[in-house]
Amino acid sequence: MSERTKIKLVSEIVGAIVLTLLMQLMGVMGYGQYTWMCFLPLLMFFAFGVDLKKIPEMLLCYAIGELWCVVNSLVTGLFTMWFGADNLILSSIVPTIIVIFCILLVHENLFEGRVFSNVPCIFMGMSTSFFTLFMQQPIGYVHLFCFWAFGILLAVCLVMGGMLVCGAIFGKERASKALMPLGADGK
Repeated sequence: MSERTKIKLVSEIVGAIVLTLLMQLMGVMGYGQYTWMCFLPLLMFFAFGVDLKKIPEMLLCYAIGELWCVVNSLVTGLFTMWFGADNLILSSIVPTIIVIFCILLVHENLFEGRVFSNVPCIFMGMSTSFFTLFMQQPIGYVHLFCFWAFGILLAVCLVMGGMLVCGAIFGKERASKALMPLGADGK
């Protein structure tokens, strides 16, 4: 077994323990049924390459997505008022197309390359907000944002916990090198 594999195995064991134990806090706080929400920021964090610098952008854009859900609700409400709830196309589909177009226009074009341009996190904020709205969950946008932030904290703890333990066992330099994604060091 290669040294890289050994180091990664230790990191993965530590990560699994850290993540599982910290997720228990959702239940302790009375939100156990929303533990699934912690996995969404984990997915994004790892998809963005475990880049700690992306965290402020992830948090901000998630909150922006929640705001876009409010905008979508307002626009849909106006269209429903104008065209009637029975007209599915004009009361629901067209307003949502308009809002999604605006999201893409604003965040992919106007804010391209800036902290407001993380469209995946914007859509995640919007979609989880839709979920709680449509499923009539007894939580709101602040809860969702806190769950999102907690999930990001879990991701950081998972990565840092693995790094700390592996650094203590194998040495910081060897652990860092082994835990770096393939291709990130030019190989």
